Amino acid sequence: MEKVRPVLPDSLIAGKLKKEELFQNMILRPVIKMQHDVLILRVKSYFLSKKVVFHLMDKQKRVSAIESAFQNDNPFKKEIQGMILGQLTKEEFLTYLKSERSMNKRIIQIVRNRMLDSLLELS
Repeated sequence: MEKVRPVLPDSLIAGKLKKEELFQNMILRPVIKMQHDVLILRVKSYFLSKKVVFHLMDKQKRVSAIESAFQNDNPFKKEIQGMILGQLTKEEFLTYLKSERSMNKRIIQIVRNRMLDSLLELS
């Protein structure tokens, strides 16, 4: 499964990094990047199901809608986390379990930031 993951710049793993930061940069970021198109579709579907007319909103309201979804909707956040965790190998998942709470926060933060950077794709 790792073979299809995109390769990220070495600068993300250079220097003194904690184990969690290395896991984030070597495993989570490539998985999230690989899943980008599926995540875009899921976020679009989420707003459609909530009857949010995302494409008619101005930029600030779109940003607020995304931030609200990733901050306040726990079932949505759990689904996003599951989409990422489902791409991990057994060994990677065991590493994730060692600091599950922190990793969940990192996953949501990275995906939220990707969605904020992808406002045009979401419209």
